[in-house]
Amino acid sequence: MAEAAVLNLIQQHNKPFGVQGLVDNLQSQGIKKTAVQKACDSLVESGKVVCKEFGKTKLYIPKQEGLQVLSKEEMDAKKAELKQLQEQLVASHKAAKDTEAELRSWQSSMTAAELSANVAELTTLRDSQAAKLAGLRNGAKLVSPEERKQTETALRTAMNIWRKRRSVFKSIW
Repeated sequence: MAEAAVLNLIQQHNKPFGVQGLVDNLQSQGIKKTAVQKACDSLVESGKVVCKEFGKTKLYIPKQEGLQVLSKEEMDAKKAELKQLQEQLVASHKAAKDTEAELRSWQSSMTAAELSANVAELTTLRDSQAAKLAGLRNGAKLVSPEERKQTETALRTAMNIWRKRRSVFKSIW
């Protein structure tokens, strides 16, 4: 089981792997490091995978023999196809981004019920302020004589206290 999974992974990705890289990729299948190491060694012995050593590190590379080699025209055609597909991908991403932006703008706008509630609230505010303005235009007194008298008395008291403190301050200096 481990040998087949390791071989499948190496051939599927077609790139060099170290043992730890294989363990990381096969961890979801429950394959441990010792099993991966044994599977790699048996694959090298059977000739399905090539092992290259770089110091302490061993890299396991899929065999490249028997793979089709593309001609220059085929390679250029593949590159052109790749470029076209990348352009389509960029266009698709841009279209998705525009659609998401439009969706966000629709989600941030108010619904009809919210708009009607907002209009009703603003109408009552306008009416109350219009009534207040009409009272001011008609010459209605905003402050009653009693309130005015109380305010003037409070002002005189505060002024007297301030004068006393000022004179105390000046006498000290």
